[in-house]
Amino acid sequence: MRYSRMVTATLPDLNTLTLDALKALIVAQHERLLTREREVEHLKLLIARLQRMQFGRKSEKLARQIEQLELRLEELQSEPGEDSSPEAKPSVLINKDTASTKPARHPLPGHLPRQTRRHEPKESACPDCGGVLRKLGEDVSEMLE
Repeated sequence: MRYSRMVTATLPDLNTLTLDALKALIVAQHERLLTREREVEHLKLLIARLQRMQFGRKSEKLARQIEQLELRLEELQSEPGEDSSPEAKPSVLINKDTASTKPARHPLPGHLPRQTRRHEPKESACPDCGGVLRKLGEDVSEMLE
């Protein structure tokens, strides 16, 4: 999703402005350009850092973030006359529906033979305090051989 803002402000008549007003206009424009350059550099560094981090299971989420940052960077570089004040800058959006879903792995077919292995402790009581051992949790996995 691309965001753009039309700049409708017109330049005042430079012939009627005082010297101080012209200086203030130039300083304000220079500050806007510096802000824009800082934002471009920040986005480039952020993209480079995310690309270095891109590996493993979460790489798809990082790829979406990188794409969104690259779109913002292209937008800033392609429209040099646009005001890029911090209020106009959209934050990076992440689609939480796709980011929170786990990869879809289907269970193995029911007709395949199953083998259950339980790993029980040798003692039923704690060797240090004598307390009864209880189940903390379980891991279940299926493997096709």
